[in-house]
Amino acid sequence: MSEVNNLAVSGPRIVLAALKVMGLVLFLITLGSTLLGIVARYFGWTGLEWTFETAEIAFIWVTFIGAVLAEMRGENVRFTSAVALLPAKARHWLQLVTMLVLLAICLWLLTSGIAVWRSSAWVPTPVLRLPNGIITLSLLSFAVLLSFLSLWRIGFFFFSRAGAGK
Repeated sequence: MSEVNNLAVSGPRIVLAALKVMGLVLFLITLGSTLLGIVARYFGWTGLEWTFETAEIAFIWVTFIGAVLAEMRGENVRFTSAVALLPAKARHWLQLVTMLVLLAICLWLLTSGIAVWRSSAWVPTPVLRLPNGIITLSLLSFAVLLSFLSLWRIGFFFFSRAGAGK
């Protein structure tokens, strides 16, 4: 079974599907806003300055959602060649170490993101005057989702038959 289809690695399928839909919608918003902004500049139309800010916010969200999806699908940066040289038991325990490191980084990002949220969440964006917290929320969501995924994988590591037997 590939990692993409392995529930122990990818997490709940409903989360994977929801993130794919959200990523697609936000990508289309990014693309549409950018194209509309380009056309508006070319023809000298005024009143469409908001398109670039919309594209910026949507792009930040797409980036974080894409990183979560890549991790869920097992397509994030890995040292597969080096890990393949290790014995099976060492590879098994290295999985736990990588999950714990990911969890630690996510918890650090979460505390850092909360600090940013507290200091600038209600500062308005330049054009649309939206709360800046919309952008910070993308980092917080990223950290929460990857923390959940790490805990999900750690749970499978200790409580599944395949993880407990090694």
